[in-house]
Amino acid sequence: MSQDKSSIDSLRREIDRIDDAIHDLLMKRTEVVAGIAATKPPEVVPLRPAREAAVLRRLVSRHRGAFPKAAVVRIWREIMGALVGLQGPFTMAVCDEGPHGPAGIIELAHGHFGSVAASVAFRTPGQAVRALTDGQAAVAVVPLPGDQEAEPWWLSLTFDTGVVPRVVARLPFAGVDTPKGAPAAAQGLVLACREHDETGDDRTLLVVETAPDLSRDRLRAVLGAAGIEVTDLLAVHRGPHRLHLVEVNGHLVAADPRLSAVVAARDPVERASVVGGYATPFSPQALA
Repeated sequence: MSQDKSSIDSLRREIDRIDDAIHDLLMKRTEVVAGIAATKPPEVVPLRPAREAAVLRRLVSRHRGAFPKAAVVRIWREIMGALVGLQGPFTMAVCDEGPHGPAGIIELAHGHFGSVAASVAFRTPGQAVRALTDGQAAVAVVPLPGDQEAEPWWLSLTFDTGVVPRVVARLPFAGVDTPKGAPAAAQGLVLACREHDETGDDRTLLVVETAPDLSRDRLRAVLGAAGIEVTDLLAVHRGPHRLHLVEVNGHLVAADPRLSAVVAARDPVERASVVGGYATPFSPQALA
């Protein structure tokens, strides 16, 4: 018995040494990030979604052993969120409506940006986005849009004047595998006043204006014929012109010749605007 206790005590001391080493490296990482922050202009929002996605993908790809990959992602998201807050003022404008209630989107926001991130709740997605454009927040976190919104907030992303936010992330970044028959997990989008950067595995969001009678299947076919692969049709607004919020494969910019060709034909697409994009989230299988 005493030999077993001695062995356990030795292993616990080893765990303490490992914990100290992890803590030392965490403090060192904080110092390095502070050095990077000191080189940036004070007005720059300390947010680099593409860089964060690259870090997480690299860690998951090199991970070995029994410790869950999903937990690795969760730990590093907490670290990165805390360090973003140390680089300058960082407040999240969070919409508290949606099918999962206030807790769903607020939990997504803090799961991505960390438990210490400051947040302000707004009743509608539009109010959260306006708080972002007014400078009250560094990011807005809103529910994934649907077809039933009376005033779709994403239409404002096509405006050509003023500070226009862009979608920069889709949440959760660590995919959730919903059991069959269970309610779908909360999903959301992150917006910031910056462009989305390329990571090598991306999705781009387009707002596509078409004739009012164009079906979703027909829109998929038209974009596909131009070499643009539709991965998701998130929402549609039916007005004098039909407006579709479309997720497509890859990193597209406004000057992409494929978009220009689709619009130049003017039948049936009248306009296509890039309104943001994001690194493709991990699938549940990638984190298994």
